[in-house]
Amino acid sequence: MSVRPILRGRLLLALTTALTTALTVAVVAPAAADPSGIGTLSTDYGPAAWAPASTSNYTVASRPGSHQVTRVVIHTAQGSYSGTVNWFQNPAAQASAHYTFRSSDGAVTQSVREKDIAWHAGNWTYNTQSIGIEHEGYVDNAAWLTDAMYRASAALTRNLANRYGIPKTRAHIIGHNEVPGATHTDPGPNWNWTYYMQLVNGITGVGSGTVSTSASTLNVRSGPGASYPVVGSVPDGATVAIYCQAVGSTVTGPYGTTSVWNRIGTNRYVSDAYLLTGHDGYIPNVPRC
Repeated sequence: MSVRPILRGRLLLALTTALTTALTVAVVAPAAADPSGIGTLSTDYGPAAWAPASTSNYTVASRPGSHQVTRVVIHTAQGSYSGTVNWFQNPAAQASAHYTFRSSDGAVTQSVREKDIAWHAGNWTYNTQSIGIEHEGYVDNAAWLTDAMYRASAALTRNLANRYGIPKTRAHIIGHNEVPGATHTDPGPNWNWTYYMQLVNGITGVGSGTVSTSASTLNVRSGPGASYPVVGSVPDGATVAIYCQAVGSTVTGPYGTTSVWNRIGTNRYVSDAYLLTGHDGYIPNVPRC
């Protein structure tokens, strides 16, 4: 008997087996996982990405059935956005928050489901009854506190308050430093509670004004007053956005004498005496700083 048919048969069987194995591996092998989880959307809050914290860093619950949610606790992360999200995924952290916001654009990531208890307040009772919100940045550096982050965070807090029946007051929307027994100082002295609470309560307008000055440019200062350092300038005739308005030093300009200063960016203010806004002083539905 010739061995050629046998060899051909064995070769065909081997090739078929190898091809089948390769196809099987190609079909069942899982795709490489995103280690952070960012890219998946939150099921609790639509604008948020979902990057789950380590199960070692929070307590599974069934809120509000198991515990009533009565507060929102505001934190400053003392670190970066990505670093904070990643830290909550480290089993050694023994800490977590429900949400973290990015300074540059107000992007938000959820790390713990709202039904579960994040470990953020340093007080178990407050943990069980609150949602914890972290914000990228450092307590001693106001530059991290951008209008984009304030507005995005306030939108979440307003959403939470509406869904859980949390009063939109400072008694129920608090800083980490206000938790009984707190050893932390965040969100810190630079956090603008007046501005934030107005945003939470729906005063969310953005005004605009046109610069008028006898010079070619108008100085922009780091705070609401002529004694604050100059941090830039805007040209005569330029139109600027007004995110909030504050009381500062009195200035006389083309549009009269006023102590109203307009925030046109993060830590960037110009006197209302040099802006044509269509209003005498305060602009309706624009928050106070």
